[in-house]
Amino acid sequence: ILESLTDLRSTKVVVRSGSPILAFDLKKVAVSSARAIIVMSQDNLEPDESDAMALRVTLSLTSLEKLEGHITVELSDVDNRHLIELVGRQKVETIVSHDLIGRIMIQCARQPGLARVLDF
Repeated sequence: ILESLTDLRSTKVVVRSGSPILAFDLKKVAVSSARAIIVMSQDNLEPDESDAMALRVTLSLTSLEKLEGHITVELSDVDNRHLIELVGRQKVETIVSHDLIGRIMIQCARQPGLARVLDF
């Protein structure tokens, strides 16, 4: 991951492994002290299964005491957005990846040169 990131300036990226649905593993990596938490969708699963896993991870995260970081959850299906937002309340923001890519593609078609700006 660090090899693919360039010009981080003062941003510190920390990557850990473990099960994101186990409270023990979440505490072990000190998730409660993180400023930002990203829950990625799982490409190896069907969209509904991937979103169900994201929901389980969100439930695990929101059940922890003293969690102060903002949670961003990538979803595969827009129909599951309300479930994540219901569970996560004010701490969770959702992104439906294929919707976002579609919007960016439309903007690139409407504004020549935008694709070069986004190509990093």
